[in-house]
Amino acid sequence: MDDFRTSLLTHFDQFKSTLATDAGDWVVKRFVAQDFTFLLQEKWRIATDRPGSGNTKNIGSVRDVQALVEGNGPFALHGPKVFDDYWMNYLTEDMARAIDSDIPYHNLDQYWQWRDRANRRGKEKRK
Repeated sequence: MDDFRTSLLTHFDQFKSTLATDAGDWVVKRFVAQDFTFLLQEKWRIATDRPGSGNTKNIGSVRDVQALVEGNGPFALHGPKVFDDYWMNYLTEDMARAIDSDIPYHNLDQYWQWRDRANRRGKEKRK
């Protein structure tokens, strides 16, 4: 996370320098919209366990502003490896139909059950 933040701060410093005049003063413009809160979180911290829309595999995000600011989505407790595994194995109905498969899970609770079964099957095959 430190590398991520360092990179963002570097980009922000570069952005600020493009707004500075030759005299070093900030260029100040008045905009109609004001009082923005900008937040930066890694996707796995704010992602939900459901798609952003009903028929695609795009990853949805939490909608609660405080959860967004704090990075408290359902994957925040489990980390990026669980997030990656969840979404790499997630199937929509169309995707499952295309490979003649059942949908293994629809949410994080079902994912844990599916992962537990998959882990047990892997152990049985190794015996």
